[in-house]
Amino acid sequence: MHKQSRAAQGSQKKLPTLFSRLLIYFIIIMLVPILLLSIYFITSGNKTLEDSLQASAEQAIFKEGPRVTGIINTYRHKAYQVSTNGVIIKAIEADGEDSSLSSTAIYEELFSIMKGDVYAASALVVSASGRCRYSTHRFPQNYDLRYHQNDWNPFFNLSRSNKETASIITIENRYKTEQNAIVVVNILRRILDEAGNLSGYGVVDVFMDAFWGINSDFIFSDMVLIETDTFLASSLLYDKAGSFAKFPDLQILEVPFTERSYRTEGVIVAVYPIPNTSLLLAGIVETRPYTQSMGELFYIIFIVIIIGMAAATVLAYFFSKSIARPVGILVNSMQSIEQGNLDIKIRESNIEEIAQLDRSFNIMIKQIAELLELTREEAAKLREAERKSLESQMQPHFLYNTLNTVKSIAKLHGEEEILSIITRLGKLLKSSIDNRKSECPLKDSFALIEDYLTIQKIRFGSKLHVEMNIDERVLSYVTPKLIIQPIVENAIIHGLEPKTGDWILVISARLDDFEKMVHISVQDNGVGFSSGTMWGSLDELSADGHIGLYNVYRRIVLKYGERARFVIKSNQENGTTITLVFPAEEN
Repeated sequence: MHKQSRAAQGSQKKLPTLFSRLLIYFIIIMLVPILLLSIYFITSGNKTLEDSLQASAEQAIFKEGPRVTGIINTYRHKAYQVSTNGVIIKAIEADGEDSSLSSTAIYEELFSIMKGDVYAASALVVSASGRCRYSTHRFPQNYDLRYHQNDWNPFFNLSRSNKETASIITIENRYKTEQNAIVVVNILRRILDEAGNLSGYGVVDVFMDAFWGINSDFIFSDMVLIETDTFLASSLLYDKAGSFAKFPDLQILEVPFTERSYRTEGVIVAVYPIPNTSLLLAGIVETRPYTQSMGELFYIIFIVIIIGMAAATVLAYFFSKSIARPVGILVNSMQSIEQGNLDIKIRESNIEEIAQLDRSFNIMIKQIAELLELTREEAAKLREAERKSLESQMQPHFLYNTLNTVKSIAKLHGEEEILSIITRLGKLLKSSIDNRKSECPLKDSFALIEDYLTIQKIRFGSKLHVEMNIDERVLSYVTPKLIIQPIVENAIIHGLEPKTGDWILVISARLDDFEKMVHISVQDNGVGFSSGTMWGSLDELSADGHIGLYNVYRRIVLKYGERARFVIKSNQENGTTITLVFPAEEN
């Protein structure tokens, strides 16, 4: 055995140390991310980043697109109100010749329509001749038809439309107001007289401020409205407008605009068509800053990881040393115990987890020593019990055979009472010495009670009155043997025998259909227990001499656990009731 122990120790010395294991783990943990990150960046890092940016751009443009559409539709409705207002139509139709029309009333109508939006848009009306003009802001020169009576005036295409409610939404007429507000969208509608003839035009110019709040996620470097008929572009974020030549990033767009986004090196353009217009909203994402930042970040992370590896190595060294020393002491103590030395007590470590091991180790050694001592005592008691068992194992059989002899003599001489007592006593004795089964149906237990009570009735005569109320449904349920007879015997010996007068013993058994529990009670009108003899715990029954009751209590607890109940209720001079409750179980 010592040779095997030394061989085991020799094999343990060949195992890796805690420091080497920690160092290897740290190196693996630090190197694997570096290698994976390097491979990722070399192979598909930038592509994946651009794919992610493209997906984000598409998601963002389809978030911002409905917002821009909603803004345009809001002012489209205001343009409709301007071009269909009765006061305005009458003023434009009169073309300044009707002196009964008040300019104040017309301006009130315009400002009423644009209420709350005068800083985000302007509304104006102009007659077809250009003589009659009204505006919520200073009237812009590019809408003054007195100077633009040719194909270059902004209403040229609108005037030639055959649609009764024709309107145009365009970005061609971008300009600055006198307050330096930038007009980015123009909504133009015809004003018709009662005969359906063209009498003038209504315009709502939408300022850049109306689109404040778009690009809330700051994904796009610029957001541009594109007019697909003229291929003009107008930025919603910056003072920039014109042809695609001023927007090089838009060169990647392909006609027709069927894709959700377009990508080339360094730029991504996501597009959203504005419904019922010729406008297209484009969001521009420049990818170069992202790819350059990610490259720089990669080098920074690489340097940080290298520094972390060096720090981790130093920490692993000191950490392994702090653990190895107390663990080594614990290992040496265990080796001493292997040699049979149980007088060891380890001083607790200053590391909480290892201190718990030390405390548990000390407790374990103490318990092992106590168990060894207890084992030696139990072994001595077992040998003594085996000796006594061998000496007495023939006594019950000898007594049973002797009772059979007495039974034969009583039968021969016609002693019926003696014969009855001996017969039932024999059944009781046979049941007690039959060790082949530890359980029996309640039917057998109650039959044994009847035999026992028959003997007691012969002994005490008419003084003992017994009442048995047994629910036949419980008779098939299996329980440990002899759980009722000791209770009945206890009731007669300790409850009834000390009492003068008639004795009443009631034995009941019933089945609780709801709980599926069997209730067995033994009630007597005996002397009961005095307050000084009641027990704080049923485990005290054995110490007080009630071995039979304690035996019943322990056996039903072992059989049924917490589901079983053993209840003793007693009043001095008023009798005692003992109740057993346990689950109904058939064999």
